[in-house]
Formats: sequence, C-alpha cells, structure tokens
Amino acid sequence: MKPDGFADVIYAVGNDFNARGRWFRRQAKVEGKTLVFSDDGFPARYLMSGSGRIRGVFGADAGFAVLQRQDLSRVLATPDQDWFSIGRNEYLQTDLIEDDQAVRLTVITYPPPGEGPFPLALIHHGSTGSGTQPRDFDRIWTSDWLADLLNEHGWLVAYPYRRGRGLSDGLYDEGFALDRSEGYSPKAALSLPGADRALTDANAALAGLRQRADVQQGKILVGGISRGGVVAIMQAGSMPDGVAGVINFVGGWTGKKGEASINPTLFKRIGAFDGLILSIYGEEDPYYSIEHSKANVAHLAARGAQSKLLVVKLPGYGNGHRVIVMPSFWEEEVAAFLREIDQLR
Repeated sequence: MKPDGFADVIYAVGNDFNARGRWFRRQAKVEGKTLVFSDDGFPARYLMSGSGRIRGVFGADAGFAVLQRQDLSRVLATPDQDWFSIGRNEYLQTDLIEDDQAVRLTVITYPPPGEGPFPLALIHHGSTGSGTQPRDFDRIWTSDWLADLLNEHGWLVAYPYRRGRGLSDGLYDEGFALDRSEGYSPKAALSLPGADRALTDANAALAGLRQRADVQQGKILVGGISRGGVVAIMQAGSMPDGVAGVINFVGGWTGKKGEASINPTLFKRIGAFDGLILSIYGEEDPYYSIEHSKANVAHLAARGAQSKLLVVKLPGYGNGHRVIVMPSFWEEEVAAFLREIDQLR
C-alpha cells in the first residue's frame, strides 16, 4: 500500500457464459477495513468481515460476493466444484419415511470460526415461483451474505432442503393442484396441507441438526425467504420456548391468485411465540403487495410477538421480491437485530 492509502490491486475475473476470464490492475484505497476501488467504470468495495471472509458490493448495490481465503496448493491437489462454495453440502438422516424408505434431506451449512458447539440458525428456502417447472425443484439456493453475517455473531447457519427440493429425497408436495402440471394450488384446502408438510420437514431437519456435536442444544434462530419466511414463522409458533428470534424475508405462501384466507391463516400460526421478529419486504413485489404484507405481519404483533417491519425500495421496477440479493438494503437492520438477540441470550 502506498503512503496516500492507495494500492494497486490485481483483480481476476473467471470465465462465464458471456466472456473469458481475465486479469487486470486497478487502483483502490484502504479505508479502515474496507477496500474501495476508485477507478471509473468499476465501482466496488470490499469489507473484511468478522468471520475472516471478505464481503464485496458492486455497482449500485445490485451485485455482491463473499470471498473466502483458500489454500491454493490444496485446491489444486483436489480439483472440485466445492472450490467455489463457502457452504458445505451435507445430508441429514431424518425420521421421515416415504414409500417405506428413510428420507435424507440436503443441508448447506456454514460454520463460524472456532471449535463450537455453536447456536443454530436455520434458514428456509422458498418455492419455485409457479411450481410448473420440475427442473427448478433441484436448484440449490442460499445467501452467502446472510450466512456470513450470522457467522459473525457466532451462529452455525444451516439451509435445509425439504423433501423433493435440492438433492433431498422424497416427493416435493407442498400444496400442488390435483393436476401437478398446473403448479401450486390457489385453493386453501390444498395449499394449507402443503404448508403443514413443509413444517414437518423443517422440524425433521432441526431434529437431525441437533444430533451434531457442533450444534448447541439451546434456542435457535429461524429465518427464510418467501414461503421459507412462512415456514420460519410456523416453526417458531410450534416451539415458542425454543426460538430466540425470526428473520422473515418477503414471507408469504401464495401470491395474488391464492385464496385470501391462506396467508393470514399461516401468519397466525406464530401462536404463543412472544420473541423478536424482523420482517423485510420490498416495494413493487409481484407476489405480495406492501399492503397485503403489512396486514399479514400485523397478525404477529397481535398475538404477542415483538414484531418489526422494514420496507425497502430496490432499484429497478418490480424487484421487490428480490430483497435477499441486495444486502446493502437490509444488512444494518439485520445486524442490529442480531445484536438485540445476543443481549437476550
């Protein structure tokens, strides 16, 4: 680094579908624990996180990455796709039985630094949009940024995949129409049992994770995105004394075509949970309007939860459901929420 705080940074870009990989040199300035690129045409900043990783934001807060130091000799000795993964892809043995076979669930884990055991944060995935594209059922989703932020506060983070999703065993059957090619059913009589099945899987994943030596037996943190936010709310309601807090990203079970009773019914399943809940929603959500989501979230406080709502406006049009992929809009609120949880533990 130069005396004026600037540094020459060698930057590498990997191959993708649109361009070949390349190397280039950029000017950047070190500001505390943040590396800020100063060249025109390359707005980016990188922050050293408390976990030892680096979190980077690109452009107008529209892109991000989480970087982790690797041992190059070890990586080259064992070439694998896991080079590029911060989370660990594992399997959970559960007590679920389907077609007389035991069901294994996929889980992606992010352990924090240290020996453990650690408190557990369980983050639930959402739907696949319409439910009409079976190829989407196999996709894996996590948020490295949220996981790293939770790791900073000492949580072991797990993203479990319910039956038939990701690489998990079993049939994906969370509220489909009688003709499965039509996707998710808008009818409460079919949709609500699908939510019950999702909660069963979430609790089975929790039971499996509690068998790990690196997981504490105390209160857990639960969260999720879209349908996963509802799963987190129901899970907290099913074990109110076992949950420290809930983080709900754009939670809802069915969109505008669903019967009006579905989402309120599921939000009311917060039951006797009186702990902390942070709900984060984006304006111009194509699935859930802000008015609809505010009405759903109101059921949480009405039943005694300490509920807080954050509404953000994301760049672009119709992006409200994509809150999770733009951490600059929610990181400070989530960090403050986690500090409050820390004080209560």
